[in-house]
Amino acid sequence: MAAQAGRNLRIKYDPTGGTATDAAVIAGARTESLTINNTGIDITDKDDSGVRTMLNDVGTKGMSLSCEGVLTDNTLMQLAASAASTTALHTFIIEIPGLRKYSGLWFIESFEASGAEGDEPVTFSTSLISAGAITSATA
Repeated sequence: MAAQAGRNLRIKYDPTGGTATDAAVIAGARTESLTINNTGIDITDKDDSGVRTMLNDVGTKGMSLSCEGVLTDNTLMQLAASAASTTALHTFIIEIPGLRKYSGLWFIESFEASGAEGDEPVTFSTSLISAGAITSATA
């Protein structure tokens, strides 16, 4: 695999709820990250001589996303505001060109907008967690 520029990893919001090719990237993003989470099933007992033993299966699978940047668009703020009063799931697509593309439903776990005195822009940070099966394909 050849190295890639960090700007190639993009999180996109898909308001149509499908896998639209015109899904919009999160505007103003400076950093984006994807974490794949697998919670194992610990089956260690007294006969394992103090060595952890794991079941060859996953207890819980999931993914989490985080994104930080300059607030240049109100899409995330509107989604987060609606999430404050309703439990809504939204379709996001995460793409690393030449590697993988993940899509599925995501829950907005947190959204924060902040501003500072002086010549600084309004910034945001958000975190999302997967809510259901995530599809994966070669990008």
